[in-house]
Amino acid sequence: MALFYVLLIGITLRLFYWQVLHSAVLQAEAQGQYTRVIPVSGKRGKVFTSDNYLLVGNKTVYKLYAQPYLMTASPQAVAAQIAPLLIEPIELTASPSAQLPPQTVEQIKTNLVEKMNNSTSRWAVLKSRINETTKQQIQQMDIKGVGFESFEVRDYPEASMAAQVVGFVGKDKTGNDQGYFGIEGALDRELRGHVEEKIFLKDALGFSLLFGNKPEETQFDGRDVHLTIRRDIQYAVEELLKEGIEKYQASAGEVIVMDPQSGKILAMANFPNYDPSRFYDFPAQLYKNPSLVDTFEPGSIFKVLTVSAGIDAKVIDANTQCSDCGSAKKIGQYTIKTWNDQYTPNIDMTQALTKSDNTAMVFIADRLGQQLFLEYIKRFGVGDETKLELQEDTSTPIRKDWKVIDLATGSFGQGIVTTGMQMVKAVGAVANKGLMMRPQIIEHVTDGTTGAKIQVQTQVEHQVISPETATTVTQMMVTAVNEGESKWATSKTHNSAAKTGTAQIPIDGHYDPKQTIASYIGFAPPENPRFVMLVKLKTPQSSQWASETAAPLWYKIADRLFLLMNIPPDK
Repeated sequence: MALFYVLLIGITLRLFYWQVLHSAVLQAEAQGQYTRVIPVSGKRGKVFTSDNYLLVGNKTVYKLYAQPYLMTASPQAVAAQIAPLLIEPIELTASPSAQLPPQTVEQIKTNLVEKMNNSTSRWAVLKSRINETTKQQIQQMDIKGVGFESFEVRDYPEASMAAQVVGFVGKDKTGNDQGYFGIEGALDRELRGHVEEKIFLKDALGFSLLFGNKPEETQFDGRDVHLTIRRDIQYAVEELLKEGIEKYQASAGEVIVMDPQSGKILAMANFPNYDPSRFYDFPAQLYKNPSLVDTFEPGSIFKVLTVSAGIDAKVIDANTQCSDCGSAKKIGQYTIKTWNDQYTPNIDMTQALTKSDNTAMVFIADRLGQQLFLEYIKRFGVGDETKLELQEDTSTPIRKDWKVIDLATGSFGQGIVTTGMQMVKAVGAVANKGLMMRPQIIEHVTDGTTGAKIQVQTQVEHQVISPETATTVTQMMVTAVNEGESKWATSKTHNSAAKTGTAQIPIDGHYDPKQTIASYIGFAPPENPRFVMLVKLKTPQSSQWASETAAPLWYKIADRLFLLMNIPPDK
């Protein structure tokens, strides 16, 4: 009896230990044996143009897997059957810039056999991503123990259109989808589908029990994004930009078209570009948007801002004559010349802008003084982020240690750096009666679950110059178009206000004597602008002058815009 009571007490204590003290541990282990937790993710949001064309969507692809314990054929036989169909490496990688080397059929066979021979695995991934055609080909082979799991990846119906605007989806370090660059990178959290964990009952082999709880069919889709870009304008701009790059033998080019009255981007084209669906086949330097990250010395297109500052500060007007423009200007050890080394004594400011006279711009800067000149530059947004809803939008800080020569060269756009988007924003303020609008590339966002529409409102930043100053500068720019070096290329049906810019490229502390960046910026119609546009060509070889390269391309694109935007002739 004593032994019986001792055993009874021991068993009671042991039961107390497991059922009370360690009950939580046992419950967790039991739950892990008969339940399975799987993540349920909604679809990633789509990207549309403003005219409701799909730029980025989703398509179904398949994960190819094997369950070796169910296979009736040997791993070698199965590998021999499916390896030729898996020769194309289309897997996404953790590093956006990584490139996958092509594999031979024999290498693929070896890899497949190793996966199916793994005795510790009851479920082996043979290929993480195959398309519908490959799936059907393998299905027709009727291989026991080989199956498919569907999931969605990004699809690009317009191929590489607006690639640097859209960005792409790759993988992060943990293997999850991650948006990189452009809209995909900037709005990754809004676009990605929400993930929730669902629990259901399973048997010893891990399969769902028919009487158990199954995942609910709840949608957790990401938000759809509608851009301000118009598909027809974007297509036309990209087509003509490529033609222009080939014609003028440039190494690269960009075009930005913006509505100055709202700040909405109608087109943003860059070349060379890449295919977002196969981003890993392209150099990583193509992923970033040059309009936002490539800095350059703007050259003579910057003179629009210098003249605007001088008139707004009332240190000059359109008819002010330059008393110091009859010859090259000496500043210390430096000599400031005009682009053609020709000088016009007492040239007025309108003709100075038309002839792109560097000495006249120095004259204006001297009257403004360094402090006021820099103040206007900052008011025009030069050096600041444009606040465009793209991941790469960056600032280009203006240096603080300005010397006398820096003020002189900065007046005509040398020794100061900016980006294409900053220049469009600045000249857009001149077009919009001096009122600066914040650039906008998102029209609205639609909630993937509720369908609620979230409109993005246009934003006024500040009044840069007075409406009177803007009107005066616009008329000066119209004169520059009609009487300047590029007058031969102007539209035969529509007036415009614009300015050429041929900027030297700094290399190792000096300027390249042969290579330039040719640019042309302007807006139309001058009285009620529907668009402001920048055309920039890097290192054109047919001619280094913007009047012979960027300007004619600008007008060729503008003539297409007049038709697409239904702008009536004013000539």
